[in-house]
Amino acid sequence: MNRARYLILVCPDPQLIKSQIDQRLGASGQQGWEVKPFWGDDDEPLPAVFWTDLTIKSLFPQPKALIIRRAHTLKAEHWDKLDAGVKGLSGDIFPIFCLEGEWKGKKPPIPATLSRRAIYKKARDEGWVWESPGLDQNTLGDFVRTWARERGMTFEKGIDRALILALPADAVAAGLELDKIELAAGDAKTVRREHVELVAPVGEMEFFDLMDALGKRGAEAAVWKRVLGDHLKKSQDRMLFILIGYLASQARMYWMLANGEEDKVKAHPYVKKLKTQVAHRLGRTGVARMIDLALESEMSVKTGARHHEEVLDVLVAGLIDLFQPREQARRY
Repeated sequence: MNRARYLILVCPDPQLIKSQIDQRLGASGQQGWEVKPFWGDDDEPLPAVFWTDLTIKSLFPQPKALIIRRAHTLKAEHWDKLDAGVKGLSGDIFPIFCLEGEWKGKKPPIPATLSRRAIYKKARDEGWVWESPGLDQNTLGDFVRTWARERGMTFEKGIDRALILALPADAVAAGLELDKIELAAGDAKTVRREHVELVAPVGEMEFFDLMDALGKRGAEAAVWKRVLGDHLKKSQDRMLFILIGYLASQARMYWMLANGEEDKVKAHPYVKKLKTQVAHRLGRTGVARMIDLALESEMSVKTGARHHEEVLDVLVAGLIDLFQPREQARRY
């Protein structure tokens, strides 16, 4: 067998994890992989079919890659069973455990429930653990150079550094921006300064555009697509908590604008003018409702009352009802 018995991938960026999985499967010496994903934070993270695939040799020769996403949320009893389950793996089964917790500093976030078990110690000693804190200004350089090499792209002098500084530190978002640049470069395959200027401003999403769209008739479909799209391409709770935090800061701004404290609001005069109009329309009741929506969402996630996707659905629906003028509030 020309590969590791199993892998532990430690990285908060889902796209980098996907790229690593693709590389490992491609270099495994086996073809025709059936990729079967499982989620560590599901109500039943490792269902019966997982254990069947893991422990019972199939009569069919097709190899299976068992991808356990968000494996850092698995409980001690799961790792106990996995400790035993990976010892007698057949050659056509390839478990890949994805630990997607956020890094704090330079130390990889290995859960204590995993670090003291043989499944991790064996992987560490054999070199079956891959660790990456995700993209930053240092690793973006390798990301861009790899992209350029694979596509035969070149750069005008100094433009590669400018591009690295402009790109978002998220593999999916950065990849989309690079696709845009490749299309703009055309057959010349040379990245110039005007191409770098095509890169969208760095940020999880353009929240001002979102808040502006919430109040427009017929904007619901676009808002849902944007919010849910950004949410799904990141770790499940990251997008949601960014949105909640932004709502809290906006509620404070609206409250100040609605109560004659414009001088204390730091914003461009044009933006302040637009937001003042919204603040007066919302009034104290609307701003209070905005805060309620943020707090209810945060409480639902932290208590486990609702799943992340459901909380996001309810939050965006509530914001649409709040920001649209009453005569426009009915959705079509």
